[in-house]
Amino acid sequence: MKTFNIPDNQTSFATKEVIAITGMTKDALRYYEHLDILGPIKRDKNNYRQYSKQNLERLQFVQIFRILGLDLSLLTKSELEISSSQKATELREYRETVRQEKVRMDEIEEFLTNKINYFDKLKKV
Repeated sequence: MKTFNIPDNQTSFATKEVIAITGMTKDALRYYEHLDILGPIKRDKNNYRQYSKQNLERLQFVQIFRILGLDLSLLTKSELEISSSQKATELREYRETVRQEKVRMDEIEEFLTNKINYFDKLKKV
């Protein structure tokens, strides 16, 4: 799955830059910050948020979890404090869920293909 690219030549990002890079809204960024998913976000001398590469990496996880319909609570700070072994186990379970969903989607695609072929044959008759 392709997600947004984080620029290599930059270490700090203003909110407008993060919005442009991620395609997320300012409200979404605030929401994820409120959920404590992004980790600490530094402020500049004018008290504007300055996102780090690590913050953007967390946003990549958010994007992937949202696309897949996974529970964002896995990304919260309290969840980050669990062991890497536990985290790996949970991610394996999510991966299995994704695999099952892929099988289901393949079955739906096959069903639709068969219906399209059926109706195409009816048109020719």
